[in-house]
Amino acid sequence: MLAERSRFCFNRYHKEMLSTNYIHRFISSLTFTVAIETLAIFLLLWFVFKKRESGWKNIVLAGIFASFATIPYVWFVFPYITKWSYSTSLAYSEPFAFLIEALLYRIFLKIDIRIALVVSLVANGLSYFLGPILRNHGLWIYW
Repeated sequence: MLAERSRFCFNRYHKEMLSTNYIHRFISSLTFTVAIETLAIFLLLWFVFKKRESGWKNIVLAGIFASFATIPYVWFVFPYITKWSYSTSLAYSEPFAFLIEALLYRIFLKIDIRIALVVSLVANGLSYFLGPILRNHGLWIYW
């Protein structure tokens, strides 16, 4: 039974995750996520919280690194750990990304954990909700 279940997940993994369409959607979403979240992080830390001691380059690099570190888990790991539905996968992967990114901001930018949590929540919320809105209005495409 366990071998059969593993084979099912492995086969599904190859069919969906290694398709050109899925990889293109991932790259498109990664680009969008990095751009939106990094911009949000920079604007929040630089102008709202006035946390300029880290420097703008470090803020931008932390935003890029955090997105690159978490989005593969959202797209490739959580959906295929078990036979989870899309909604179950999102219910676990998005809080994971939010918390890991906040922790990375705290560590690399040396900001208060409360500020890191707020920044991560806003940045992740923007990319999560803005992507579908732009796609539905024809302003962002998967290539």
